[in-house]
This record gives sequence, C-alpha cells and structure tokens, in this order.
Amino acid sequence: MTTNSKIFIDTSGQSDLFAYHAAQARSEKPILTEATPGIKRRFNAPDPTNITIGNTLLEEHLTLAKQKLPLVIAQVLDNQSWIVFEQRYSNQGRPPYAPRNMLGLILYGFMQGVSSLRGLERLARLDLGCMWVTGGIAPDHANIGRFINMHSESLTESFFESIVQTTLIMTGSGIASLAGDGTVIEAACSHYKVCREEALKAAEEEAQKALDKDPKNSHLQDGVDQITKAVKIFDERKKNREANGRKSHTLSISPSEPEAMVQQAKRGRGYAASYKPSVLANEQRVVVAIAVDPSNENIVIPKMLDRAMSLTSQKTEQLLLDAGYCTDNIINDTLDRDISLLCPEGKKPGKPKDSKKFAKGRFRYDATQDVYICPAGEQLIKSRSSR
Repeated sequence: MTTNSKIFIDTSGQSDLFAYHAAQARSEKPILTEATPGIKRRFNAPDPTNITIGNTLLEEHLTLAKQKLPLVIAQVLDNQSWIVFEQRYSNQGRPPYAPRNMLGLILYGFMQGVSSLRGLERLARLDLGCMWVTGGIAPDHANIGRFINMHSESLTESFFESIVQTTLIMTGSGIASLAGDGTVIEAACSHYKVCREEALKAAEEEAQKALDKDPKNSHLQDGVDQITKAVKIFDERKKNREANGRKSHTLSISPSEPEAMVQQAKRGRGYAASYKPSVLANEQRVVVAIAVDPSNENIVIPKMLDRAMSLTSQKTEQLLLDAGYCTDNIINDTLDRDISLLCPEGKKPGKPKDSKKFAKGRFRYDATQDVYICPAGEQLIKSRSSR
C-alpha cells in the first residue's frame, strides 16, 4: 500500500486577500463629497486611500518607495480652510472638482518644476505622487486654467499666507533669520511686438480710428483701452528717466503687457519684456514672502518683511541679501526695524580697471557731518537732489 506524498506550496509572496477586499470595499464609496458646512455645493473629491497599484495601496507604495513629499503636501492641504474657494461655485450643474484637489495638483506640479497647463494635465494622469495629492482627478488644461483665473486673488494672498503658517508649524521654524533674493523672468508677451514711442503712438491712432468706424465693437474698445494704458505707462517711465538724467530715446514697451519692463534677461540672453520676482526664505528654506516688481528688486524688501512678520508673533532679527541690495533704502529700513543686515557692498575695495576712478568701497561715510569722504580726503559735494 502506498500513500500520496504531500506537496508544500510557498505562500510567502502572495498578497493578503482580505486587505485587497477591504480596499475594494472602500473604493465603492461615492466620490461626491459634501463641501464645508454652510456650503451647499457638492464636489468631485475622490479619496486617495482607495487607489491601489496592483494589489498594493497607493499610500503603502509611496511609503515603501520613500516618497514623503506627496504625503506631506496632502497633510498641509487637509489643514486648510476651503470656504473662500467653495463659495464661488454655483449650486447647479455638474459637480466640479474640489478646490482642495485642484490646488493640490497645482502646488505639487510647481514643486516638481511643472508650471504649464498641459504639463499639469499630464502630471495628474501619470504621476503616482500627484494621484495621492489629488485623489486621482484628471482635469484637462482648460479646466486648470479656468480654476486659476477664478481663484487668482485668493491664490496670491490668503491661501499663500495660510499655507506658509501651516508649513512653519510643521517644520518648527520661524522668521528670526531670513535670506532674500530675486531674479528676472520674461513676460508672456512676444518680444517681437515690443515697440518704441513713435510706433506706440501710431498704434494708438490706428486703434482709435478703427473704433470710431465701429463704436459698438467691444473687442475694438478693449484694444483701445489696452493701448491707452500702454501709452500712459510709457509716458511715466519716460518722465522718470529724463528726471534722473537718463536717455529716453531707447525706451520701449509691450503694448499687450505694458506692466513688464524691457530689460536685460538672465545669462546675457539679450533684452526682453520681463519682471523681477523676489522671495524671502528662512533657514529651513520655507518661502515666507513673495513680491514682484517690473524692474526694482530693492523696493519690495520692506513689503516682504511686513508680510513675513504678519505670519507670526516672532520678530526678524537677521536678514541676508546679496550685493545687489546694498542701497541706502535697504540699509535705513533695516536700521529702523533693528534688523542685522548681512549684505556685501559689491565690488571689493581696490584699484578698478579705470585708474582715474576709485572703487565704491574706498569711500568713507562721516555720520557726524553727513558727508562722504573720498580716498584723497576730500568731501563729496552733492550736485543734485537724489530721487
């Protein structure tokens, strides 16, 4: 008599059947969620805990892959109030994507270096970290653009401050020591359509003649308003240049985006209509203040300091800036605020290339007489009032 031999099967690599069914059960929850109490609208807000990669929950997959950023961003977003965003939607029609999920897509995309609408659209469909932050929604580029336009005011003010405050608490950091810097970014307008005074005046006349022939045309009226705005800004810049003794015949402007200043781009890439954004960040690299000026990085520093100090009761004690910020206005403002300013003066003291001139660092300021003393011991005489 013979007996059948036993066969042992290795089950160590098999998935937990009950865990899979639990995840499947959670996926049956409706994706339509109620908004904040007091808001009647319902939103399309999928729960990311329902997403699985094969038989593995997405959260577990990200944890095993040591991808902490999506988990942190989701936590920050969950701690925000969305009432201001949600109340802008109508109570009728198809449920829109929840503002929390849409902002998650934009914020995560920016932190990944993705800023274009089509880039964000692609990110939402392919990036696993983005799926955790957004719950797996897949808006197209048009939806993302409409969302940004609808909430542009909240995105630049209240939402930014709320995000920063939450991040400061989570990182355990403050604003005692801040560093600032700026850069140059090109405007969205085409650099081929930048024009000077004569061409700008001619464009204004042509736009007005077209409107006179068809005065009820709203599109032509918008064009006239835009070119008139450009002329006004151009005239103001021309007056400022002439008042400072600078030539104005080379001044140019973009009629479609007159707020931008035509200036030298980064890394010697010529001249283009651009802006100068600036940031203040703490020692934990948390950006606590942002500002944009068409051409002057220095002028926004006081404003950014005020904004940073409004986020917390802590006082800024130290400010680090590069040589481009070494101006009397910055020095005086930090002195008034009792802030230690660490900022190089620019060129090192020494003999410049032109032997007939002295480097800026060799001049000495006499606070008692309120005058500057040159290396030869002579006082500098003010030739005109500063502006």
